[in-house]
Amino acid sequence: MSFTMEDSVESGWVAVRPNAFEDKEKHKFVFIVAWNEVEGKFAITCHDRTVQRRSFGQDPVHEPEESDSGSREECSWAGLFSFQDLRAVHQQLCSVSAVMEPCLPVFPEEPAGVWTVLFGPTEVPEAEMDELCSSLQRYLGHALDTCGWKILSQVLFTESDDPEEYYESLSELRQSGYEEAQNRATRHLQELLEKHKYMDSMVELLELYEKEDEAYGGLLEASTQLYQYLLQPFRDMRELAMLRRQQIKISMENDYLGPRRIETLKKEDSDWQKKAQDAVLNIQEFTVKYFEITARTQKGVYERMKLDQRKFGKSSWTAAVERMERLRYSVAKETLQLQRAREICLEQRKHTLREEMLTLCSSEDAMALLDHMETQYYELQLQLYDIQAEILQCEELLLTAQLDSVRRQMAERQDEVVYYDTFESADDITEEDTAERVELHGLQVSVRQLEARRGRITAKRSYLRNKKEICVSNHTQKQQRRQTLHQDSISHHVLQMKYKDVDEEERKILRVNQERQRTLDRLRTFKQRYPGQVILKSTRLRAAHARKKERGRSVEASGVRDKDERMDYVCVQRQGQPLFQSTSVQTDPSPGSTLTTQPVTTVSVSLPPLPAHSPADSSCSPCSLSSLLSSPISPPPPPPPPPPPLAKEEVSPSEIPGRHGNWVEGRMAAEEQTLDSLGPFIPRFFDSNQLLSARKKLRKTPQFDAHSRRVSSPMDEVLASLKRGSFHLRKVDLRSAPASKDDDEPNSILAQIRQGVKLRRVPCKERRVPGELPASADPLTRSIHEALRRIKEASPDSDSDDDALNCPDWDS
Repeated sequence: MSFTMEDSVESGWVAVRPNAFEDKEKHKFVFIVAWNEVEGKFAITCHDRTVQRRSFGQDPVHEPEESDSGSREECSWAGLFSFQDLRAVHQQLCSVSAVMEPCLPVFPEEPAGVWTVLFGPTEVPEAEMDELCSSLQRYLGHALDTCGWKILSQVLFTESDDPEEYYESLSELRQSGYEEAQNRATRHLQELLEKHKYMDSMVELLELYEKEDEAYGGLLEASTQLYQYLLQPFRDMRELAMLRRQQIKISMENDYLGPRRIETLKKEDSDWQKKAQDAVLNIQEFTVKYFEITARTQKGVYERMKLDQRKFGKSSWTAAVERMERLRYSVAKETLQLQRAREICLEQRKHTLREEMLTLCSSEDAMALLDHMETQYYELQLQLYDIQAEILQCEELLLTAQLDSVRRQMAERQDEVVYYDTFESADDITEEDTAERVELHGLQVSVRQLEARRGRITAKRSYLRNKKEICVSNHTQKQQRRQTLHQDSISHHVLQMKYKDVDEEERKILRVNQERQRTLDRLRTFKQRYPGQVILKSTRLRAAHARKKERGRSVEASGVRDKDERMDYVCVQRQGQPLFQSTSVQTDPSPGSTLTTQPVTTVSVSLPPLPAHSPADSSCSPCSLSSLLSSPISPPPPPPPPPPPLAKEEVSPSEIPGRHGNWVEGRMAAEEQTLDSLGPFIPRFFDSNQLLSARKKLRKTPQFDAHSRRVSSPMDEVLASLKRGSFHLRKVDLRSAPASKDDDEPNSILAQIRQGVKLRRVPCKERRVPGELPASADPLTRSIHEALRRIKEASPDSDSDDDALNCPDWDS
């Protein structure tokens, strides 16, 4: 009977649970019965003492008031019942159990009709009512023990319970029926197997073997019905999903649809595809469970028969050899089907994992998730190698069983003794021997074929073993590389922190050195700008110095004439004449002596009107003098422009000698300081005349300097600007001179080489290896492709590279 017919037949039936009214836990109930004079009814109250003890045992501080009120409602019930109501309750309890029929106490007769209205209910004495309440209380306790709390509570206090507690679906009922049938068949087979211990006769044992075969057939049939029923919903879902996907494909190819509708259909197609994949996975799981049951049962029967073989001799066991060979073949076949079902499941899981890797989105933990998925794939691949080895072993067991059977038949043919009657011709005997030989030759051919197949299985096993070793080694190397990278990253981080600390220390030292050098530069600049000795004075000393300067101003007028007398060595010429300064050099004939230059007291100076001179103008180093004497003299850098001349009426005769005297004294002091800083030099290179000529050349007039600048070369200007510290660069166009007609071709080529060749940029074309990703690819995409490449190397050659994996389905 098909499932559709069963549903149509059972559509009007309801399945009630067999233990719908069983109490899951024993509780102690107490009934309290009292008479309510106002209502004229019995007040029945029931308390669940078990729940009350639990609620009282809890800490009231931690329990909210709402839960306490809910627990009080659950542990107490109450109701008002008249005599007529109690009789109706008694009838319902009697329908449940007939034992309750004589237990109801006798109630007083109630007047009916007009008499009740005229005279009211009959009054019952208090003592009699108390006795009636106590008897009714005992009656309810007896009903509780007989019918149970669920029925009594439903009859007395009619609570609205969920009907699902009492009914169950027909599908669950049918499934439980199939499971019960399977359990009965299993128990029957186990009982038969237990009888082997008490069998000593081969005849009884053969009869028991026949019963075992029948019991195993019944178990196989019950298991098949159960798993066919369990597989049917998933098969229907798979067929429905395939039908819906086909309809969606036809609709998208033939109908004129908008983009939104197309997007909706694509999403629906992906949903149906996922449902179909889930249905296939469930079908494969149930298939594995089915073959686990059959293989385990067959193996138990075969092991039991192997134990029986020890109790009998070879001759008596000959009658059971065929059954033992058949069981051996069946065990290998069931185990082979089980391993192939597991292989299909693992292949499907691998395919699903590969699709998840391809659809992996970029996120923070994408790389870690990719590594985890790759590890899972390797684990699945190792399990697959083990299962494939088991499959090869089962196939070898099948071949071995067939080989043993064929060899046994050959031995029987060879050991068979044939008694011939008397023949008139020997050709008749030869013909019969020829038929036996042909049959024996066919058995030998079968043996050779089986041996060849077993050899191929051995080769496959060695190949799989090598592949597994390669997979394990690759996975181990990857794990070691990952650990090495992790350790390297940790050590690199430690070294980076150390280098960072060292760099920080170096930066601190460099910053301190730079600050020190900057301070020294500022001090050097300050000393060059202000060559005198600088003394920092406190506020008290500055005030005393100011008072001294005030006293000294009164003496200044009287000291002007004395300074004029001291300036008798200085003569001022007219403006426009060059300034000459003569120096005398004292030499020491001894070689160890040093030469010092000192300004003489007789100085001839031609001054413009009070120009501002720097101390560096009145000094020259030995190197500069020697370079001037040994090479053509280049004009010195022009002096700064003079300040505007003072008006004659603004300068008094008494001020000019004083100012000029102060300037000459400052100039002489600066010369002394500069010459002292020059250090010793060898006097034999030049004499005082040469020094004088050098001084004359250095102290040329501005008009001469301007003329020399006009006739000087550009290189001289550059050198002069370098000495002044100013750089004025201008852009020069490199224009090649036109080649003359008389120049030959090699000279023109050389001229072009000197001029230079203008290069143009050429786009670089990268050579890509087939199957290699471009360098601009996403790092996650490259990692995914690398993982897939390693997966392909780890998988057997039989694994297909297609996205779609065609896995066989177990429909039967």
